[in-house]
Amino acid sequence: MNRLSVSCTAAACLVFSAGLATASPWTLPKGRGVLTSGMTYQTAGREFLDRGGSRVFPLDGRFDSAAIQLGGRFGVTDDFEIELRVPFSVVSYQADPVILLPAPAGLSGQAEFDFFQENVINLSQVRTGVGDIDVAGRYRLIRGPVVATLQLGLKIPTGYEGPEGTFGDRPETQEEFLADVERFVNPDNVTDDVTLGDGQVDIDATVLLGYALRAGTFFRVNVGYRLRLGGAADQFTALARVGQAIGRRLLLYAGGRLAYSVQDGRVIGVSVAAIDPTRPATEFGGTDNLLLRELQLARNNLDVGGGLILRLTQKLELNAGYEYTIWGKNTAAIHALSLSLALRVEIF
Repeated sequence: MNRLSVSCTAAACLVFSAGLATASPWTLPKGRGVLTSGMTYQTAGREFLDRGGSRVFPLDGRFDSAAIQLGGRFGVTDDFEIELRVPFSVVSYQADPVILLPAPAGLSGQAEFDFFQENVINLSQVRTGVGDIDVAGRYRLIRGPVVATLQLGLKIPTGYEGPEGTFGDRPETQEEFLADVERFVNPDNVTDDVTLGDGQVDIDATVLLGYALRAGTFFRVNVGYRLRLGGAADQFTALARVGQAIGRRLLLYAGGRLAYSVQDGRVIGVSVAAIDPTRPATEFGGTDNLLLRELQLARNNLDVGGGLILRLTQKLELNAGYEYTIWGKNTAAIHALSLSLALRVEIF
């Protein structure tokens, strides 16, 4: 929480503490720290492809993710702080198994049955482990009624397997896939893009702006650029949030965040979706219903939501939030629920 004058009202003080658990324009004073722990649950039954609105996952698919995150913010000086966040995640995608290849001519009886058994495609995947580690430094440039802070952030993958096309990083084009469907559509080739992250380094430069009223209202806006290495598309990022304190202990907030790719990312394989994603596995129609896409490391998302911050004690706060992806590209339409605790500590 930022140092405030003695005349600051309780409501305004609560507004400033809204930044305890997350990156904030109001940096922590020298010697202060905030330790955070929380859990986020994400689920989705729909996805955004290259264009258009969301559509259901084929084969009755569903995406789920649960993450436990530990972190901390520490005030090095009154105007400079550092932050570290480490998540442990379980990510899964579950879908009905399907047979895509027709049996070769002349097969019948047990031989035909064995062929179908050997060619059942199961797209269900589960990944568990430590995801991307986030490190950030923030320097407050302006202390006035409008607070301005510069943030430099670094996202570091931890060695997990990155995303690939449905049947691996080969083939890279639709033409290659269609030229040898029987070789690529093999149960042993299934990889998909169920992963703990994109498996590459991000470098963020962001300006954070904040303004708080004595009535207990606060506004904040972030604008930044994300340099994504490893062939991933760079992104323009933005966040807007407004909040209102109610009494001495409660603050409600709402807002949205945007990540928009400004270029094409490298192709990581052919992604296999469905022309008609509502068809059940028993009526999928083999390869006739396949929608082939050359999957790129480029993703857009616009999330909106809100939440509350409840002050449990003078040093402990509870943050509960919800977000939903209302628009995107190469991403799921995610419902995200989060719950976290932030504990203020004196370091020196």
